[in-house]
Amino acid sequence: MNLAATEELARLGHLYPAVILHGQTAEARQSAALRLARILLCEAAPEERPCGSCKHCSRIVWPSTKSDAFHPDFRVLERDLKTSTSVAATKAFLQGAQVAPFEARGQVFVLGSAESLTGEAANALLKTLEEPHTSAPRNFLLLSPSQFDLLATVRSRSLAVFLGVAEADFSDEMEDLAESFAVCVRGFLSSGSTLNLLAGAEVLGRVGSWKDPRDTVAWSQAAAVVRRSCDLVESGGRRGLLGLAEDLLGGWQSRVRGIQAQRILEGMVVKRLAPLAPRDER
Repeated sequence: MNLAATEELARLGHLYPAVILHGQTAEARQSAALRLARILLCEAAPEERPCGSCKHCSRIVWPSTKSDAFHPDFRVLERDLKTSTSVAATKAFLQGAQVAPFEARGQVFVLGSAESLTGEAANALLKTLEEPHTSAPRNFLLLSPSQFDLLATVRSRSLAVFLGVAEADFSDEMEDLAESFAVCVRGFLSSGSTLNLLAGAEVLGRVGSWKDPRDTVAWSQAAAVVRRSCDLVESGGRRGLLGLAEDLLGGWQSRVRGIQAQRILEGMVVKRLAPLAPRDER
């Protein structure tokens, strides 16, 4: 499910009670949550939501921003401890879902760092999701770098919306890696030797850190390196390289299934570039 389709469900009043907004940066997740909240609580006609100017839209802001605006039916729980969100804070936050909305037709509850919920806190949330009140709409937006950071039982009761992979800043080191990768690709286009492709995959393996299976940053950086190499390789390889860059952006999905990063890189490079071998080498 993408964000645009999710917003349309919200306008129609058909949005799933719990939505996981994952991927992209923390700022992007917050922005998506604010927009969804405004759509859900806006008093304009459905097709005009969010209007951005009604008494609900104008008061829905992120708590940490420098604004005096406040909406009693829009609540945000941010991490209260250094590394986690405690069960005490979570239970206190969820008590708001036991009362009727103050002003709007419904309520929106946002967990700003859902991945940091302790096991007890996640179970408290799960209980609320399993026993929803039906007197008014209540929507829970769970923000997390990856949906796989949340308990499987929470994920099974939520609609996961992937916001995309965060764009990587292109560093001098990545420029050097792009040149090295381009050398491997040019060598393959000339000789047809698969060893050049494996060497190229090894170059991509030097990008970022691959320790955390749920981290998407390294995949984004590898894709950026490949896109940069397009400018350093003859035009005949451009389509394969662009396809490889697109594949890399989704590489984390194989990583979370336990496959080693280097094996994934090798498979993707060979799949996309092997068809470009010189004809007499095929």
